[in-house]
Amino acid sequence: MAGVRSSRAGSCVYVAWRACFCGLLVFFAFFTCAAAAAPFGGGETDLSGVKAGWAWPVIVIQPPEGWDSPSGESIKYGFRTAEREISFSREAIGGFEVTFMFSSVANPAELSQRVEMWRSMKSYAILSFGDDEMNLELKRLCAERGPSVIFAGGENMAIKNPVNGLPFPYLFALDYPYFARANALAGFAMQSVSGQSVVIMTDRLSEKLARGADKNADVLRQDGVSAHVYFLPAMVQNRFNAQVQEAVSSGAGVITSWLDSLSTLSVWRTVMLAGEDVTVCFSGAKNNILLDANGLVLVDKDDILNFNDEGKHVMDVKVRDLFGKALGDPVAAAKAYALGKWAINGFVNAGVISAPSVAKALSAADSIPLMDETLSIDPRSNRPKSRKFSVLKVGERAYNPVSSVDVYSVEVIE
Repeated sequence: MAGVRSSRAGSCVYVAWRACFCGLLVFFAFFTCAAAAAPFGGGETDLSGVKAGWAWPVIVIQPPEGWDSPSGESIKYGFRTAEREISFSREAIGGFEVTFMFSSVANPAELSQRVEMWRSMKSYAILSFGDDEMNLELKRLCAERGPSVIFAGGENMAIKNPVNGLPFPYLFALDYPYFARANALAGFAMQSVSGQSVVIMTDRLSEKLARGADKNADVLRQDGVSAHVYFLPAMVQNRFNAQVQEAVSSGAGVITSWLDSLSTLSVWRTVMLAGEDVTVCFSGAKNNILLDANGLVLVDKDDILNFNDEGKHVMDVKVRDLFGKALGDPVAAAKAYALGKWAINGFVNAGVISAPSVAKALSAADSIPLMDETLSIDPRSNRPKSRKFSVLKVGERAYNPVSSVDVYSVEVIE
């Protein structure tokens, strides 16, 4: 019997020793491999608060250019500024702080294993500056299980569940979907026409462009503006004389092109050669082939920040005051600062910290600074309630800001 007891005791000691050893291995893996913290300020991310249990870890996914690029370095400083401010506050997050951990993950194939580690570390938020491929994998892994993912972009990311039309509980985005361009262009047209109609030209062979054109027309009609959609086979057509003549004859003050860049240039040229007093708008992004199209109007979500010299200066001063560094990309830093404040807001208002409680708090966060804008999150979209878009007019081979329009996320389709 004594031999049995001795054997059992030895077995228990071995099991306990083995459990302790495995625990140490897991701990080591978490804090040396799981976050793969990128260098910052000449050294590694300070993980002492996470290891000691008084700081919540928040993972940051690097931009496609990497952490050593001007935008990568600026993103780090934007997050560090938000981190430093919360550490300076008296209460912090119920006595806790936040540590932003800059992940070295560059391949979406690595994410599955990393996300499991981050869950085990009790990291309840991932902030992504990754490309579309990286973001799609984060969406697949986290949409319904967590941790919460806030995308710094999100224009090409659907974060609503197509089954019920509600946002996935753990997905959030700073930017609006692609179709927000329809709302912004409608806002500009309503500023520009007085008793005139709007003609919208689109490609019947492109489902995406046709859908945007329909939404553009719907917004205008809801606000009492007469809008007509012309469906054209633009891929096989490069002359639009008949359509432009019909639009002008109908009393259109604005022609909005939901066509490709070359077709839009043809529409603009037709209007200019005819000497008509009609504004031509383009639904797409800036493109060098359009720089000779004087008077052409576009909308842009980023240039409201890019042209904000005062906002960039304020961000630069914040970083200089705290770290003595000049920013290579103040706009990237401002976006990082906004995402950092958004994440901190989620932790502050979560009550008992858990993946579901943080996600719920993130969906109702407010007072998020993005240069001159102060953003509040709409739980119906998990995006900011409103964002400003720049209205740009081509002139002297440049895109010049002439005004801005407000777009509301609840009115935007994904």
